[in-house]
Amino acid sequence: MSEKEKNAAEYRGVRDEIRQQQLKTRDMTLKGKLKYFWDYYKIHTLVCILVLIFIVTFIHDIATAKDSVFCAYMFHSSQVSSESLSSSFAEYADLDTENYECLIDTTMNISLRTYTQYDMASSQKLAALVQAGDLDTIMMDSDVFYNHALSEMFVDLRTIFSEEELSKYNDFLYYVDRTEVLRADEDSYYVDDTDEMNNMNVSEDEALEEIFTEAESHRHPENMEEPVPVGIYMTDSPFARKTGAYQQSVPVFGIISTSHRTDTGMKYLEFLWDESIDFSQMLESNLY
Repeated sequence: MSEKEKNAAEYRGVRDEIRQQQLKTRDMTLKGKLKYFWDYYKIHTLVCILVLIFIVTFIHDIATAKDSVFCAYMFHSSQVSSESLSSSFAEYADLDTENYECLIDTTMNISLRTYTQYDMASSQKLAALVQAGDLDTIMMDSDVFYNHALSEMFVDLRTIFSEEELSKYNDFLYYVDRTEVLRADEDSYYVDDTDEMNNMNVSEDEALEEIFTEAESHRHPENMEEPVPVGIYMTDSPFARKTGAYQQSVPVFGIISTSHRTDTGMKYLEFLWDESIDFSQMLESNLY
């Protein structure tokens, strides 16, 4: 049978099927027709309804989504409630949360010691947010912070703070050497100790000691050719002390170089260092 004859036969088969269905329902009552339709087409109907609901919900979410007034990521702070921290800062900074969204996400993690698919996904999400200019500040472990500092993710704090404002954090400034950043850019170099640390037979204590030693080196601009302050050590901050976060690491705070809300980022840093804030009440364990 030729292709043309085959197609014609298929068409006649479909046409005959439709005619048979019409004959079956011709003498039925309305109730009978509805029951017949439901028995034979309920799956198709349910699928269509679900698709319609999805489309309507998607359009509604886009139409009603609030623009962001502030966005921060606090890596390795999952014991702290994102919602509680966001609302507390919004009130502290007098942000308009009626028309805009204040998001402080404490759920994400990135580790160079155990670089999993989850870490990779978190890194990709972070890169996308930074590129889009949607992220304002981050706080993360020092070794991960340094990796991103080499790609110039963080703003030179001297360009947004006055001398007097920055002097409050003099003892906590985190520096990178500009010459290392330039060399990394030229070589497309990305620091990733994952394979090295996985292959080395080192204990957890030895790995932590190495991280603390590396973190400490960024406190000493005198040992650098061209030191640039891009972060703030947060170990002694009221936030870190009162929440117990980052006990096994050295947290560093940075303001994203693509942020359009650096003033709010500076206000958030002030908030995290405010002794009057009871951060312990923002722990998930204390909310219920």
